[in-house]
Amino acid sequence: VFPNPGSVSPRESSRHPPCRGRKTVRTLTLARSTGVPVLLRPSSMDAKDILGLQKTSFPSAQEKKPRAPKEPQRKPDGVSREVYALTGGVGMAPLMPTIEASHLKRRPAVEKEKVAWQWLPFTSSARTDNLQLYHWVRVVNNVPPTGDYDFAKYNTKVDVLKYTDEEYEKYLTEPTWSREETDQLFELCQRFDLRFIVIADRFPTARSVEDLKSRYYSVTRALLIARARSFDEVAGNPLVKETFNAAHETERKRALSALFSQTKQQERKDAEVRNLLQ
Repeated sequence: VFPNPGSVSPRESSRHPPCRGRKTVRTLTLARSTGVPVLLRPSSMDAKDILGLQKTSFPSAQEKKPRAPKEPQRKPDGVSREVYALTGGVGMAPLMPTIEASHLKRRPAVEKEKVAWQWLPFTSSARTDNLQLYHWVRVVNNVPPTGDYDFAKYNTKVDVLKYTDEEYEKYLTEPTWSREETDQLFELCQRFDLRFIVIADRFPTARSVEDLKSRYYSVTRALLIARARSFDEVAGNPLVKETFNAAHETERKRALSALFSQTKQQERKDAEVRNLLQ
């Protein structure tokens, strides 16, 4: 209803005086409880009705999409009602193995690869004589493996320094060692990869393992220091940082031999002495 300005109550007209020069559109309705007319402001739908525009209704933001009804879950057999109420049936372990019977009747898949073992020749890069040997090899689809021998990678060599005549006369002379003995020592060290037990067995003169080690490490240390531009350049090298002590090595072996040769009675006496000292 769009009333005239004169039909509005004096109280409402005092609150909302009519504007001059333009129409004032208000809606008058009755209150449910008292029946007193109440003045309401027009809505957007009323404005569209006055202007003759098409009425379009937009969905409200508060309207929620209807949810699909959840399927009722049946409590599995063998599970108590309390356990099912606590877990909701989520994360429960199966009561029996979930294996279909059809899977048990299937034939196992046949390997596509044809594997056989063959007695084949091989050569190793670790050898310099090109010796050809034989061994058993796993062959797949009649294609033998190629490449170097698998264990050739373990053939490591020690870099033994070589010295010249000038370097020997200037840095490496030793009264107890001759030039010939020093040459033989370095040749055996290169041949047997610093295995000093074998070197001592093959050395032509009677020299102990400690003497051979001391001579080799002293010569190598002197060569490293002489060839370096400064001492700081080789200060971190283990051969320069830690010198070989032949006397300490001899005493260590003697003490170790004495320990291994002790009898049970001597071991008990040593234990009693240690208990008294504690």
